[in-house]
Amino acid sequence: MDTLGIFVLISCLGLSSAAGVDLSDLQQNLAANGSVVLSPLNSTDAFSVAINLSQSTVNNCPSLEKAESMALMELLTRLTAGCRYDRMVPPAVYNEDGEEVAMDIYARFYIYVMKNLDSSDLQFTVQGLLQLRYLDPRLAFSSYLPNRRQPIMGESELKKMLWVPHIFLTNEQDSTVLGTSAKDELTTIYPNGTVLTSTRLQATLYCWMNFQKFPFDEQKCKTTLESWMYNTSLVQLHWETDNPVSFDTQMQLTEYNLIGSLYNESIRVSNESYMSHGALEGNYSIISFTVLLTREVGYYVIDYFLPSIMIVTISWVSFWLQADQTPARTTLGCTTLLSFITLSLSQENNLMKVSYVTMSEVWFLVCTIFIFGSLVEFAFVNTIWRRNNDLQLKKRTTKYIVKSTFVPHMKKHRRHGYRRTDSTMSTMSTTSLDKSCGPNNTVITIETPIIIGGSLSREDSAISLDEQDETSTSESGDSTKEKPAQTFATMTPKEVSLWIDRKMRFVFPLSFIVFNALFWTLVYCL
Repeated sequence: MDTLGIFVLISCLGLSSAAGVDLSDLQQNLAANGSVVLSPLNSTDAFSVAINLSQSTVNNCPSLEKAESMALMELLTRLTAGCRYDRMVPPAVYNEDGEEVAMDIYARFYIYVMKNLDSSDLQFTVQGLLQLRYLDPRLAFSSYLPNRRQPIMGESELKKMLWVPHIFLTNEQDSTVLGTSAKDELTTIYPNGTVLTSTRLQATLYCWMNFQKFPFDEQKCKTTLESWMYNTSLVQLHWETDNPVSFDTQMQLTEYNLIGSLYNESIRVSNESYMSHGALEGNYSIISFTVLLTREVGYYVIDYFLPSIMIVTISWVSFWLQADQTPARTTLGCTTLLSFITLSLSQENNLMKVSYVTMSEVWFLVCTIFIFGSLVEFAFVNTIWRRNNDLQLKKRTTKYIVKSTFVPHMKKHRRHGYRRTDSTMSTMSTTSLDKSCGPNNTVITIETPIIIGGSLSREDSAISLDEQDETSTSESGDSTKEKPAQTFATMTPKEVSLWIDRKMRFVFPLSFIVFNALFWTLVYCL
């Protein structure tokens, strides 16, 4: 009975005495209502008895005797009474030497569902069961109920009566406790005072992903649990030794494969430079687990890589068309280029914009170069096709064909074999010098170039080998054999264009095969 009840009782006793009410009737009424049973009193001792009742009620806690006959709720109410239990203070734990130490809290996390691993928002959603286990000696009831082996279980109402640790997810964006009619929270108290809290929750967590190998990437999504209010001198978090993090056997992911998980225990320092706990400074205990995921590449291979390989291959059809078929080759090159760009953009829209280069961007860039290269090759051979002058080649080899193709103005003289360049020579004149040599009066003809505004090249200033031999023979009177004249090959522009197209039919596929070998080696070996 509280103080207010005592004063009411005093008032009633006084009124009853004044009105001539029998105190024995009041005694019977109080006993029937479960109140304090009074001994027969007269009106003169009423005040002194009320004072004694007030003092004994305030100083004594509710008794836990005959706990076996109590209901569980009444037992818990008396165990958590304010005189013996303070839910604002964590339980005190002592070691073997009697020194107070930090309380150990053991955690276990069971994951039902992982979903929405969104690359654009760098987050994922997890549904799971979080269990926390710790020892609170103040709640031990084995001495009051020695024959009871079952724990006491309750939901949110029981949890409100106890001290529970405040644990939060440091990388959460949003979280909520699941439940339909009530929150899915279960609190279990064992006879030795061990408390086990189970909470079914859903949380949206940030995951700092790395997309350098996208779409062949492996992600590590971390979940961190941390003590909010109490530092390491009062509370320390640990993982359970058996199955600290486990997954539902029926859980399936749409875009990733679950490889496994890692768990860790650490300490975070909160101070003025790194304030993670508001105004509270100190060392705070942290437990974390990391989920290892690898992306399923089947979707990207079928919907992105194979179509892009086909588009690049289609662009090579241009090499089997003649260089004068401008509409067909132009349409084919532009269509393949635009189709590949559209395909690549549809895939890149699902990826967050990052500052570094990803493997998908490397693939896109190289394939674009191949398609664009086929267009450039067509423009080049079409330009050669429309030329009017034949090419004079020393030999029909790749070296001389490419050299003559890229430098079309450098020509071989059909007879003497020297080149004339337009930049160094504008006109040529021939001067005939008659000279009597020996008895046959041989006439020697010397071609002398007239130089205008430039220097004479080495080959243009040389006299033909045949005439030099005849001159030296006539002057010296010695007879020598004539050297055969150097011959040259001639190719028309059409032949050169067809030759280039035939070469490109092998160069482009071979280069693309080499690129694929390097690309897939980097993907799976690095």
